[in-house]
Amino acid sequence: MNLTAKESSLLLAGFAAIFFSGFLLANSILICASFIPLFTYFVGVFVASPEVQVRKSDLPSSARLGEIVDVEVVGKVAGGPGAVVICDEIPETFQLVEGSNYELVSKGFKERSFDFSYRLLCTKSGTYKLGVGWEARHILGLTRSHVSIEETGQLRVFPVSPKIRKMKLPLRITQRIRPSEGIAKIGPISTDFKEIRNYLYGDPFKIINWKASARAAGRGKQYPLVNEYEREGKLSLWLFLDAHPELRIGTSFENALEYCIRAAYSISYYFLNKGYSLGMYIYNHQGETVHSDTGKKQFIRVASNILRLTPPKAGLQVFWDEGFSKALKRNQTQLIRQTPGIVIITHVTQNNWRDLLDGLKRVLVYQRRRRQTSVMLINILPYNIIPKVNDLEIYAARMLDVASRSFSNQLRSLGVTVLDWDPKKESMEFTLLRSIRLR
Repeated sequence: MNLTAKESSLLLAGFAAIFFSGFLLANSILICASFIPLFTYFVGVFVASPEVQVRKSDLPSSARLGEIVDVEVVGKVAGGPGAVVICDEIPETFQLVEGSNYELVSKGFKERSFDFSYRLLCTKSGTYKLGVGWEARHILGLTRSHVSIEETGQLRVFPVSPKIRKMKLPLRITQRIRPSEGIAKIGPISTDFKEIRNYLYGDPFKIINWKASARAAGRGKQYPLVNEYEREGKLSLWLFLDAHPELRIGTSFENALEYCIRAAYSISYYFLNKGYSLGMYIYNHQGETVHSDTGKKQFIRVASNILRLTPPKAGLQVFWDEGFSKALKRNQTQLIRQTPGIVIITHVTQNNWRDLLDGLKRVLVYQRRRRQTSVMLINILPYNIIPKVNDLEIYAARMLDVASRSFSNQLRSLGVTVLDWDPKKESMEFTLLRSIRLR
């Protein structure tokens, strides 16, 4: 039965009222007209509504930012006659470049197949759940008999992979972060001799240099000396990604958070491709930690956590306002054990620069004890992204840009490599080439 109780009662009451009115008035026309609502009632009861089966054909599971995706929807309409409207749901930030994601199908008494296609431009990275909605109306058009939204797939949009290897630009050599030469602090011990140092608690007895210890004891040293060897593998890296909701400066598909995600994606791709061990912590969000590992599987884990930061509709709803200093404390064990190079991706403002200053001082004090200063901060400058309608907004954006650069200069005075990245003026690859030596 496709009619509701209210519709059924109205049709039966209409039939009874018209029929008895015609009977009392001895009007054959009214008596004949009374069978119209009765006929409508029986059609609504015994004639079924259309039933839809729909699916997407050859939908890719992943795509690149800026890539055009071809979507084809196929299905069939069974059941009774009526009209069916099929709507293929697309993310709000995507752009429809060709075709239509709506289709109207008129169904008779025979089963009918349908198909339509369109093309989408992926304008924002993230993980999106795609569904197909349809609405079927009975042939009488009295009510919407079926409204359904079915999830038919998931599309993951990745940022464009960096092409740092193929770029031929002037390079500035730095001694801070060297992917081609960095040696790991953990991992299996090789046979390459590094240095002789003082014995530390936990060192195995087999690496004690007894001859050097005896000579040192003659000079009054009380502790034995040990041989230290190089570790196999390369240096580890720890990535701190800021995901504060304030980073959503700009438009829905082009904002500071989106460019933070692209920077994290490029850096993790580059260093993991160079053989580094990389870990990541996303602060000011929900405290997601990706423990250090190497290889392609680690890159997939990092990319999956990054893409979760850009849901298609609601944005970031729940976050921890912890700051960089608290993020360091949460990951203190990994940082002390591995002594990795640290990369921080954020937008430096008046609200967070003191917290960054305190955290960086703590990191640098510890690293300088080990004669290391491998810290790099990428400051996203999003003010050229914001649409401006008058001169006052242009001047305000310039003032905010200058203020952010001044705060980053104060952090730079600590000895940290600070890269100010304006996405509208230069690419991420060119920005990284200021500090990273490629071979």
